[in-house]
Amino acid sequence: MKSTAEQSILHSWMMGVCSLLIILTLMMGMSQAVYSQNHLTGNISGRVLSDRKPVVGATVRILELDRATYTDAAGEFSFSSIPTGDYQIFVRCVGYASRVNRIAVKDSTVELAVELRQSAIEASEIVVSASPYAQTTDELYQSSDSKTKVALHQTAGSSVAEEISDLPGIAVRYNGSAPARPIIRGLSDNEVLVLENGMRTGDVSTYDPAHSVPIEPMSVERVDVVRGPASIIYGPNAVGGLINVITNTIPSASSERFSGTASLGGNSVSDEYSGYFNGVYSNGGHAFSVLAGGVHSQDTRIPAANYFDGVQSFDLNRMPQTFNHTQEEGAGYSYQGESGMAGIGFKHYEMRYGIPGTPPNPDWITDPPTTSLIAQNVNSIELRSILEPESGIVKQFRLDAGYVDYNHSEFPTQQDSSGISNPQANHFNNRSFNVMLQMHHREIGALRGTLGLWSNLENLSIEGDQPLGPNSFTTDLAGFIYEEYVASEKTRFQGAVRFDYNRIHAVPYSASTDPVFQSIDIVRTHEAVTASVGLIQNLAPGIVSSLNLARSFRPPTVQELFANGADAASNTYSVGDAALTPEAATGIDASLKGDVSGFIVEVSPYVNFISNYIYSYLRGDTIQNLPVRKFSATDARLVGFESRVAIQPLQSFAFSASADYVNAEDTKNGVPLPFTPPLRGLLSVTYRDDAYSGMIQWRLAAAQKRLGEGDTYTAGYGVVNIGFGIRLTEDRLVHNVSFNCDNLFNQVYRDNLSVIKDFVPQPARGFRLNYDLIF
Repeated sequence: MKSTAEQSILHSWMMGVCSLLIILTLMMGMSQAVYSQNHLTGNISGRVLSDRKPVVGATVRILELDRATYTDAAGEFSFSSIPTGDYQIFVRCVGYASRVNRIAVKDSTVELAVELRQSAIEASEIVVSASPYAQTTDELYQSSDSKTKVALHQTAGSSVAEEISDLPGIAVRYNGSAPARPIIRGLSDNEVLVLENGMRTGDVSTYDPAHSVPIEPMSVERVDVVRGPASIIYGPNAVGGLINVITNTIPSASSERFSGTASLGGNSVSDEYSGYFNGVYSNGGHAFSVLAGGVHSQDTRIPAANYFDGVQSFDLNRMPQTFNHTQEEGAGYSYQGESGMAGIGFKHYEMRYGIPGTPPNPDWITDPPTTSLIAQNVNSIELRSILEPESGIVKQFRLDAGYVDYNHSEFPTQQDSSGISNPQANHFNNRSFNVMLQMHHREIGALRGTLGLWSNLENLSIEGDQPLGPNSFTTDLAGFIYEEYVASEKTRFQGAVRFDYNRIHAVPYSASTDPVFQSIDIVRTHEAVTASVGLIQNLAPGIVSSLNLARSFRPPTVQELFANGADAASNTYSVGDAALTPEAATGIDASLKGDVSGFIVEVSPYVNFISNYIYSYLRGDTIQNLPVRKFSATDARLVGFESRVAIQPLQSFAFSASADYVNAEDTKNGVPLPFTPPLRGLLSVTYRDDAYSGMIQWRLAAAQKRLGEGDTYTAGYGVVNIGFGIRLTEDRLVHNVSFNCDNLFNQVYRDNLSVIKDFVPQPARGFRLNYDLIF
């Protein structure tokens, strides 16, 4: 329980923020009523064709309004009640090169004809997470990527982290599929932010490699990836980059009465079956949605062999305790009016998954089991509102807010002479509230920009037999300004500044089983100003260069400061350091991109200097018979690159190759940072037309010989994956079916970032079947 004073503070903050939201919502509602009397609106309608034939199921998006629809059986689409102004219309479809059309909407209907060109090279996507505005990757100052649902389902793995690990610069730390976590340019945990629809997920996934992010994999419509610091907009935990998972919890009104998506999937490597449904009923500007689905998988298969855990050997053909069972239900509503939209979404999510390790065995006294079970239960509310005033300096108000009630319990496997049990070890409850208000001002000559206000409140309680840390209340407040100046058709500049205030209060909890946490009452406050500047230069038609310099900041977390307890899921005893100070990072990110006559090339070198870089290491001693994991700080330097090249010699065939490398150094001690991905590569041959696709992929990794503290040598490997797909259209329905074989030759290989690599290897050969329906 919180102290009376802390409860009062929490209540005051929550009431204040909620009052602000109510006032803003009422202001937007009144503005809507006033503007709608004289507000000029128009409509957009059009048709998408290729070789004079309609393209069915193409995605059409109005970037400035965050609205999207699909083309029907005639290739036609329409949007109604569009405020007058200039807009970018983005059109993409599997098997075609994407297009962006710029139009001006007045008080009439704008007719648009879009011609798509067939292309075997993956279509360019829009990234909404690298700046306040949705833009193509060529228009961004940072290296970014985006993958849609269909592309995700054609990639090996079951989790979001695994499905984006084929992107340059993105690796995955494997501990079973459920808790797999993305690594961006050698950084993870509290340096890499994972968002859902731009909002924080309110979990404790960064506490431990065994903790997962509570996002239903089958619900994902798109994933945005930003490499390098993204702190200006999204806050302190984006020093290394961010992953923004788009799930469409809040629906958008469609011109069709009934619309939505449905997905089914299966994977033989874990006997997985999964499904998800998101259906939308639209009536005028109103949209109602229901969504439900989940995943059910058993322990993951590995090549059958005898594996050694450091004490004894086991004959295994599956990773012990790597099952994953999830389910999600939710509903949403939105209204699209003449001056904007407002929407709300609710979700309930449950997840039960296993953490691999030494299985129960006859020699349990000498070699006790280290497997665990984790159960998550999450209830969340998401709010979104966009207002387009007809006049005034503010062109668009955008309000996003989310409330999450997150519950997480860990049950370590214990064994004695009478059998196996799973007593409760730790229980986490985190109630969090995240809100961001963005005000995009009208263009002032060649200048456009955004003023933003951001806040994140977290109320964390930890209970159980072995509490890992103290109860705490964390307050983050920030304001930022982001401006872009268009110097000419070829040159653009960007500048941004942000102020952050962070307060962590570790509060006493009299019922704690740890005497330290019964009386602890410590406050830490941190303030920082961060900034970024960028340049984009069009060197020639189809050739663009960019340069971005960013200064970012991250305060230590309550765990890093005050942890003092056994962590059953990782089989370690965590110890914090109350003297830790905030991280300060300076990153330089450059890129050169070219897209000329079916030849695409991109090279992105970078360097990131981090002072007071916070990390954990095994200290070498034990507490309660568990290895001690200690938090500490040093200075770090990470330098590397990502590169990609693709060529299309024939209309439907493409060859592509990508590579990435990061050299991470502890500059204080002159040694490598631990758990850094080695040089990696990806070679692929792709066939793709408007109906069929096929792929042969060779994923490569060099041996990792640069060993940091706690690292062990990892041999290099090359793994072959294959797949094919078919896209069928029927009236306005689009059916996407894909069949893939991962690890075709059933190779035994170990990944340097895998938490369990010294015991068992990566997954064995698996066959995946996915079906996605757009209706």
